[in-house]
Amino acid sequence: MAFEELKAKVFAAIDANAEKIINIGDTIWKNPEPGYREFKTAALAADVMRSLGLSPREKLGITGVRGDMTFSEDAPAIAILGEMDSLILPNHPECDPETGAVHACGHNASMAGMLGAAIGLSAAGIAKELSGKIAFVAVPAEECIEIEKRLQMIAEKKISSLGGKGELIRQGVFDDIQLAYMLHAGGKYGCGPYNGFVSKKVVFKGRSCHAASPGGGINALHAMTLAQTAVGLLRERWSGMNPTVRIHGIVTQGGDVVNIIPDQCKMEFLVRANSIATLKTLHTEFDRAMQGAAMAVGAGIEIVTIPGYMPHCDDKVLEQIYSATAAAVDPEVPDLGSNPSNASTDMGDLSTIMPTLHGHTAGAAGTGHGINYRIADKQKAYVVNAKIVASMAIDLLANNAANARKIAENREGKLSKDEYIALADALNSVVSREVEE
Repeated sequence: MAFEELKAKVFAAIDANAEKIINIGDTIWKNPEPGYREFKTAALAADVMRSLGLSPREKLGITGVRGDMTFSEDAPAIAILGEMDSLILPNHPECDPETGAVHACGHNASMAGMLGAAIGLSAAGIAKELSGKIAFVAVPAEECIEIEKRLQMIAEKKISSLGGKGELIRQGVFDDIQLAYMLHAGGKYGCGPYNGFVSKKVVFKGRSCHAASPGGGINALHAMTLAQTAVGLLRERWSGMNPTVRIHGIVTQGGDVVNIIPDQCKMEFLVRANSIATLKTLHTEFDRAMQGAAMAVGAGIEIVTIPGYMPHCDDKVLEQIYSATAAAVDPEVPDLGSNPSNASTDMGDLSTIMPTLHGHTAGAAGTGHGINYRIADKQKAYVVNAKIVASMAIDLLANNAANARKIAENREGKLSKDEYIALADALNSVVSREVEE
C-alpha cells in the first residue's frame, strides 16, 4: 500500500479508539506518581500492551515497561517512548492532596500518545506492510527531582542513574534499538535542542554557638548567602557568552533553630549548558565559587556532583519527518523549526548513542511546571499526538524500512553504550573542605 493509504487505516483505527486513548491520558493525569514510583501508570501501560498481544517486559528501572511489535527481523528496531512520572507541585489545584504530585509537564499525554499509537498500529491490520520492529517503552523518572531520595537509591544499588532513560540504557533496554523518538505535550508543535545538566548537592559546614554571642561560631548560613551571590555573578558573566546557560538551586536546609548559629546548611543546584565542553567548564567554575564562599568565612564545604542528563539535539531527518507529519495531521500547525530550550530532557542521554527526536504536540495550556498547567484540548494532546507518533512509524518502517535504515546508518558523533557510561560517570565528583579551627 502507499504510505497515505497505510496512514488512513491507522488514523481510522485511532479515531475508533479515541475514547479509550483519552481515558488513558485522563487516568494517568488523575493518578500522578513521581519518578521511580510510577506503579499505577506502569500497570496501566502493561495492561494496554497485553491487550494488544505485545507481551510486555516489566520492572525495568523499577517501573519501566517495554512491549515489542515485530514485523520482520531484517530491518531496524525503533523505540517509541512515553514518560510516566509526574512533578511535585503542592500548590497546583489538581495535585494529589497527599503527595503534591501532578502532571504539570504533560507526561500523561506522552503516555497517551505512545499507547494510542500502539493501539492504532495494532488495530489497523497493516503489519505485513511494515518491516523491522517497534519497541513501545514506558520510561520512568524523566523529571530530575527528589535528588536526596535518588542518591539514597543509588547508594542502595536500586538504580544507577538519576534519570530513567539513562537507567534503562545501563540496563540494556535499548541495546537492540537503532533510533528513538517521542512527543511531549506543550502549547504548540516544535522540537529542541535542549541543555544537558549536572546536579549539585552542596553542604556548608560551620560551628554552632549561641546566636546572641556569634563570635565563637562559624555561620554556615553566611557561607551559603555568599555562595548565592557568587552564583548570581557567575550567571551574569555567562549571560554574555552563552545565553542558554542556566544555574538554579534551592535551599533544602538553612538552619534548625533561630537562636543557634547554623552549623550546617544545604542546597541543591542544577547546572545546565548546551554542550558537554561548556558543561564541564561551568561545573568547575561553580565548584570554585562555592569553595570561595566557604573559605571567606572559614566554613567547611562538601560538593557532590552527580551526572544528570546529556545535551539533546534532534536528528535532522527525524525532525523533517516529524515536521511534515505534524503539518499533515493538524492543519493548524504553524511553520515548524528548531526552538532551543534552556530546559533539559534525558532524551539527551539516548541522543548520545543513537539518532533521536524529542518533539512536541499541542493541546496543553498554562505554564509548564506551573500551577496553571493543564490539558486544554484532549483531542490534540492525546489523539492527534497518537496519530503523529503512528504516522512517523509508518514513514520509518514502510517501504522496507528505507527511512529507518537511512537514519540508523548515520552515527556521526554517536557514542557506544560503554563510551556513554564512561562519559556520564566521569562527571561524578566529590569536593570537600573542613571547617577552620
